[in-house]
Amino acid sequence: MRRKIKNSLSLKVFLWVFSALIICSTLIYGIVLTVLPRQYQFTSNKQLYSNTQILVSRLQDMSYEDAVNEIYNFCIENNSAAKLRSDKETVSFGAIKTSPANTNVTVSSITTFITFAHSETKYTFVISSLSQTADLIVILMFRFLPAVLFIIILLSAFSAFICSRVIVSPIAKISQISKRMTSVDTTWKCDIKSNDEIGVLASSLNTMAGRLQETIEELTNANSRLTDDMEKTKALEEQRRNFFAAVSHELKTPLTILKGQLENMIWGYGDYRNHDKYLPEALKSTEDIEHLVKEIIAISKTQSMDLQGTLQEISLKQSIHDAVQTILPLAQNKDIEIHQKIGKDRVLSVNAGLWHKALSNIIGNAVGHSPGGEAVFISMQSWESRYVLVIENTGTAIPKEDLPQLFTPFYRADKSRSKATGGSGLGLYIVKTILDLHGMAYGIKNTDRGVAFFLYINE
Repeated sequence: MRRKIKNSLSLKVFLWVFSALIICSTLIYGIVLTVLPRQYQFTSNKQLYSNTQILVSRLQDMSYEDAVNEIYNFCIENNSAAKLRSDKETVSFGAIKTSPANTNVTVSSITTFITFAHSETKYTFVISSLSQTADLIVILMFRFLPAVLFIIILLSAFSAFICSRVIVSPIAKISQISKRMTSVDTTWKCDIKSNDEIGVLASSLNTMAGRLQETIEELTNANSRLTDDMEKTKALEEQRRNFFAAVSHELKTPLTILKGQLENMIWGYGDYRNHDKYLPEALKSTEDIEHLVKEIIAISKTQSMDLQGTLQEISLKQSIHDAVQTILPLAQNKDIEIHQKIGKDRVLSVNAGLWHKALSNIIGNAVGHSPGGEAVFISMQSWESRYVLVIENTGTAIPKEDLPQLFTPFYRADKSRSKATGGSGLGLYIVKTILDLHGMAYGIKNTDRGVAFFLYINE
């Protein structure tokens, strides 16, 4: 029971209020029981004294015969008795009757002196009154004490119950809400409406819940962004590891060939004595290595570049024209026509050098991977309310399983990974790096006529 009381605020408040009301009511009743009879006795004596003084002042203007009737009437009206004494006689008016049962009855007396009109005799005038009424009050209050205590207990219990409900109910509701808050549940609202401290607390809880929800959403979004950034960082790190692994693989073969050629020429093995034949081949291997290293350095610089401050506005038509002019000799050698259908010119905000390199690589790939006599079409189209630059070359197709891997460094659709058929394998990776840096979406797909590279334009 003690533990139940300790753990229940409602029960505590009920007991506190109930005990306080019982104690206060009992004290009030005890004070009334003590003070009321005395106050009544004091008031009764004071009234008797006042009435006696009035009577005496009137009797002094009367004759003895008239005064006797006046004294009789006074005794009847005030429930008292009187005696009028002189040296010769004593006259009594009224009578005070007491019974053996009334042991607590007391008599109050007032004595004064009076002289009647037309008489020189001095009389002693005594007024006596019973104080039985005050004693009856005490007796009645003790008689009704059990009933009064029952009513006090009943009213105290009812009042304590109401108070405990009124006070504890909002606190219990706030307690339930606080439990939900511990589990980071903000799908609630404290609807306690009042201007007191509990109402202020409820309003503060609602405000705190709103801010907590905003903070949770911000943290969730931040965590989501952080997760995305971590995944991107992980992907970039994986890509960087794969890139350097591919670089080491790509450099290993030409370096091994170059080393073998030089060693054989130095030692004069077999046909390698013919330096005029093998020195140009060694130079070609060196140039291939140099070209590969330059592309790797260019990719590294591009990945670490900050475009801010290097962007400038350029004409899309002009940039395509400049890139086509760069590739035109190769196209003419393969008898490939390049068709341009751009329509309305548009202004782009890009790094001019990187943009030109990306366009040149895309158009160069289209020309380089097309059979002789085919065509390359460069057009501006509208896809899903967005402008897309499409560079399509005919007469060829890419295996479906190779499409997702085309932007991987050193990846060639030709499984032999021969530079003669697949280039260095860095062209599209350089394009990917540049376009990612500019925040442009892109892709490659097969079409009915051949292969199309598409690039969403950011104006």
